[in-house]
Parts: sequence; C-alpha cells; structure tokens
Amino acid sequence: MLLLIKSLGFLLSLLPRPVIRGLCVSIAHLLLLTMPRRRRVILNNLSHFDENLDEGELKALALESTARTIETGIFALVSPFFSQKKIRRLYKFDTTLIDQVIKQNRCAVVGVPHFSQMEALTALKLFSETVRDEIKIGVFYRPFGSKSIERWVKSSRERFGMRLLSRKEGLVQAKTFLNSGNVVAVLFDQSPGGWRGALSLFDGRIATVSELAGALAADKNALLCALYCERTGVFSGTIHFEVLNSPDPNDKLTNTLVLNDWLVDKMRHSRNLCADWLWLHDRFKGTNTFLRPHKKNLLPQTLDYYHLKSLPQNFRLWIRLPNWLGDIVMALPLIQTFRRERPDAKITLLARKHFLPMLEQLNVGDERIALPPKGKGYYRFCRSLSRFHPDALFLFTNSLRSDIEARLIGARTSFGMRRDGYPRPLLEKAWRVPATIDLTRTHQTRVWERWFQSLHLNAPLDLSPLPLKDVEKQFRIGLICGTENSPEKRWPVQRWREFIAQATQAYPDLEIYLFGTAKDGAITAQVAREQSSNVVDRAGKTDLPAYMRELSTCRAIVCNDTGGMHLANMLGVPVIAIFGPTNPVRTGPVFDAPKFILQPENCPPTGGMDIALVPAERALAALKTLL
Repeated sequence: MLLLIKSLGFLLSLLPRPVIRGLCVSIAHLLLLTMPRRRRVILNNLSHFDENLDEGELKALALESTARTIETGIFALVSPFFSQKKIRRLYKFDTTLIDQVIKQNRCAVVGVPHFSQMEALTALKLFSETVRDEIKIGVFYRPFGSKSIERWVKSSRERFGMRLLSRKEGLVQAKTFLNSGNVVAVLFDQSPGGWRGALSLFDGRIATVSELAGALAADKNALLCALYCERTGVFSGTIHFEVLNSPDPNDKLTNTLVLNDWLVDKMRHSRNLCADWLWLHDRFKGTNTFLRPHKKNLLPQTLDYYHLKSLPQNFRLWIRLPNWLGDIVMALPLIQTFRRERPDAKITLLARKHFLPMLEQLNVGDERIALPPKGKGYYRFCRSLSRFHPDALFLFTNSLRSDIEARLIGARTSFGMRRDGYPRPLLEKAWRVPATIDLTRTHQTRVWERWFQSLHLNAPLDLSPLPLKDVEKQFRIGLICGTENSPEKRWPVQRWREFIAQATQAYPDLEIYLFGTAKDGAITAQVAREQSSNVVDRAGKTDLPAYMRELSTCRAIVCNDTGGMHLANMLGVPVIAIFGPTNPVRTGPVFDAPKFILQPENCPPTGGMDIALVPAERALAALKTLL
C-alpha cells in the first residue's frame, strides 16, 4: 500500500499545476454528483454561513470548496517530492511578526484552521532563521493505522524540523514544549464528534468544539496565535501569522471562542478563504438531532460570553405532518418536545393547506408551508423547497410518497420510522420499530415517543391540553356523527337520534350542536331531521379555527373515532368516544382531559366489533357523569 501511495504521489508531482487543477475540479464534480449526502452537507453548511447567496452562487462555492479539499489531499501526496527551493518559490511568508514573538522568549499556542494549503505550514522553518534556530514547533496530528504509512508521513512532514505530536499520546509532549518556551500548533476547528466534544456555538450554531488549543494556552499562560496559508493558486499561497487578543487568557472557553470567532471573521471578509475551508466536512453532525449528552455542556457560559439571553434559532428543523387531523393532534406532544429539546430550532411545519390555520391558531411551529394538492407539479414544488436547505426533516408519515418528498427537499438528514414491510431506503435515519413493541397495544403517540428516545430524548411527554383563550362555555354538547374515512367507524344515524331523544329528555335546556365537514352534511341532516330548535346542524359551516372555537364552547363531545375526537381532547373538552371496529388502545384520545371510551359489550380492548352494538343509554350515562 505504501509503495502504491508513494508511486501515485510521485506521478502526480510531475503533472503541471493546470492539469492538477482540472483534475481536482473534475473529481469535485463527480463527488458532488455521486455522493448526495456530502452534497447536502456542504450546501447546508454554506447556506447557513451566507444566507444571501443565491442557489447558483451557493453551488459554485460548494464546487470550488470541494475542488480545493481534493487539492489538499493531492498536496499531501506530492509535497514529499517537492524540494526546499520549490517550496520557497511557491509560498511566501513575511516572518517579521513571528520573529518578534519568538524573541520575546514566550511560549505560544498556534491555532491552525482547515484551509486547503494547511499542509504547507509544515515547511514553516524554511522561511525564518529565527524560527529554525531558536524554537521547537510541535504539531498535533491524527496517527495512521498502518505503521509503514505512519513512518512515511512523519518523516515527510518532519523533514523541515517540525515535530508531530499524536492526538492520543502527545499532550504530555505538548506541555513539555510549552514549558520550555516553544510553540505548539493545533488544528482547532475540527469537531471532536459525538459526546467527546464540548457543546458550544460556532458561527451562532450549536456545535461540538475542541478545547485543546484554548486549554493549552490557558494552562501554560501561552500566547494565543493563529497561523494559516491563504491560497493564491494550485500548490501556492501566502502564509500569515497573527497574535490574537483573548479577553481572558486564563480561561480555555474564552480562548476557544476567540479562535472560532477569528476564523469566522476571516471567512466572512474573504471569499477566497471561505472557499478554502473544509465545508465538505459535517462540522455539525453531533448536533443534528437532539442534544445528546456530551462530555461538557458549555452553552450557558457561551451565552454569557456573547451576552445572549437565549440561543439563536439557527437550527432549521422541518417536520412533515401526517395527512389526517387526528394523527396531527397525536403528534403535537412530540412537536412540543422538539421545542423544549432544541431551543435553537426554527421549526417549519409541512402540512396540507387546510390544517395551517389551526396550527397558526395553536402557535405551533415558527413557519408553516402548505403542501399543494396531489397531481401535476407536486414533486416539482417539493424540489423547489431544497433552496431552504433544512438541517433535519422529521417525517411523521409512513408512505413512499413522503419519502420521495424528503429526498427532493434535500435536508441534511431525514428521519422516519421503519416497520416490517416498509423498508424506507430513501431516508438517512430510519428507526426500526422494535419487535418488543406490540403496535396493537401501544398508543401511536407512545410509539413516536420511543422513536424520539432512540435519538436521546428521554424527557416525559407533556400531555396537558391546549385550551383556547377567551372562550365561554355554554350549556351545550357537540356530536360528531361522521368520519373522514371508513364508514364502519360511524355510529348509526338511529343511535344518534336515540341519544338525542334521551339527552333532551334528561336536560330540556341542553343545546346540541352537530359538527362535521361538508361531506358529513348528509349524515347530520338525517340526525337533525324533525328535531327541536335546540339541535343545531353546523356540519360544513365552519373552517378549522371556527370549528375549534365552537368545540371549546361545549361541555362535552360525543363522537366516533375521528379527527374531531382528537381535536376536542386536545382542547381539553371532555369526550365520549364510541369505538367498534377500530382500536382505542392505539388511536384513542391521548391528552390529559376527561374521556370515556365506549365499546360494545365483551369487545376486546383493541376493538374489532360492530359499533352499532353500543346502545344510546351508555352514551347518556357517560354524559350524565360529565354534566
């Protein structure tokens, strides 16, 4: 393997630089075309960094950054074959400032960012006699698994006098270097990944940050500096050295944030340096769902440092809601959990158009996008949403259609549940429902909760109702006689008429409102026929917000297994829900409000019998309990 790597490096070193450039751009095109996840990562990262870029500028910058990343890898192969004379010809360095720092005889910690020409910094001692003769420089690096490759890399990078320090074992050596007034360089802008890093902010976004450089500077009272090479062409650039001013040099978090802010400022003021950074790297991969336990949580101290009262809402969290009203209501406790667990999230809800007024009235989500009717142009609309570059897309749906939507929207990561028979290969993170969960005996909301727990969310759900404000209760009940689907879920018209007769006899002053959609009008017309003026047919006469307000005026709701049942339960209105063939254990009302579940006598808890077998007398008995 080593022979192959060295041979490849030697051959590449013979190629003219314009050929290398063309090779890098070609490979970048191919990589972005064939690796959609990496393409989403780099476009997402760049869209966060500069929201003013249009889609064309964003893609051009992504291509350039990817090409320079490939150039970095090629330089690592070819640079061992460059002579000192060639390196001095390709790179320039005004050493005045670094010479002055060294002559102060003070140790220094130098932060090095992941710019494309960073490997050239190993030749630093070629440019300054002071650096070459008076100090030692240690550089942290990640060791290789192969011993032969490891020896070759160390010898090629150390040939100009620098010492490589293993990230695993080099901390003691680094401290020894600093104790002797020498210099230690650290790649400070890479994510430690997973729980190992410290939670903080990078460019206003929650990220896991490495404290190594900041901690070394604070521990050894070292001068905090930055060193980078600004690319001027293929394998050529200008090396820069800067001394950074830390407000509290003895605090490692302050030093860490000073370095990060310095890097962000450099990239904001130079498009060349912006294109140079390693945007292809998934810098925020450790924080793209819930904030799982980390080694350290430095967010409170970070907010104090930036004088912020709350986290900036820079996490683009998108949620594809179900297509049915009842399912949306059952998902609301989970959406509230998102808000608690990701206070930095800007939550965008994707839903069918007629649900948006309800979501707005309940103040659910920060933004809401209406999905168009199915048909021509539907998928083109979904593709158009990719310009927003969401960080995460959670699907409460289970269809192939919604998975295609997710792929077209192009979120950095898309999440869903996978049941037997639904493989969902288009999603990056599909959680398989464990065999230990009996879906017939576990409520849908609790299944979603288990899904969230797999993403390190363990806080209990808040099932408190969401009542509307300024709604006055009347001596009134509501009846929901229809269903959006499945006619077998409907209590027969005759049962509704029997119930009304018994209820009005027991409570002569009771108002009875019949609710439903326009499609339910035929059913409610039959129920209301020849009834007294106390029976008011409201089916098809309210939009969703008005429907919610009228439900809220009722003392109780008597209903089939339908979306209105869940809506009333969410609003805190007591419900008397009549079930027959369907399963109340799985899809019954979930919010903590009074509820009665009526099933036929001897019916299994999971349903399966004729709903007509529930007599009107049982519904009246439940109503008397509530009134």
